[in-house]
Amino acid sequence: MNNRVFTGLPDDDRRIARDLQAMGAFESSTEDKESSFSKAIEAVAQFITWMRWKGEVNVYGCRVAADSARKLEGMACS
Repeated sequence: MNNRVFTGLPDDDRRIARDLQAMGAFESSTEDKESSFSKAIEAVAQFITWMRWKGEVNVYGCRVAADSARKLEGMACS
């Protein structure tokens, strides 16, 4: 796992990376040929995913229907 910057605060970045790793965000292998811009976009996307997951757990106590909600939101945006 690379040391990624999500918030700029080292303790928070490590905690977010640890949570993302526990959720399986880093299981897919990626090539090292990615550009810096694409890595930054990926880090932002993972941070948003982490915030969403934490929000679902805080509101419902667990990740209730996360896949269904994501599908509905995807259809609403298109």
